[in-house]
Amino acid sequence: MALERIRDLEQVYKSTDGRIVEWRSPHGDWYRYERDRGAVGPEIESQNGMRRWEWYVLDKNDLTSAKRKVFGLINENEL
Repeated sequence: MALERIRDLEQVYKSTDGRIVEWRSPHGDWYRYERDRGAVGPEIESQNGMRRWEWYVLDKNDLTSAKRKVFGLINENEL
């Protein structure tokens, strides 16, 4: 199930300083934005049980660009 609008993103975490934001896709996959890294990415499976991310560097490091990239990744991965 793909998302129709960016505002349909389900935000599940935001750090108090706003440097880290996480969303969950309709299928339950997690996506993360780290402002200090300037990147977003989906969580990938790890053999040792720790959370790992596949990073995509943003052209413009802001929350709007991060949401657009996550929206695109979700629709690409879930279609």
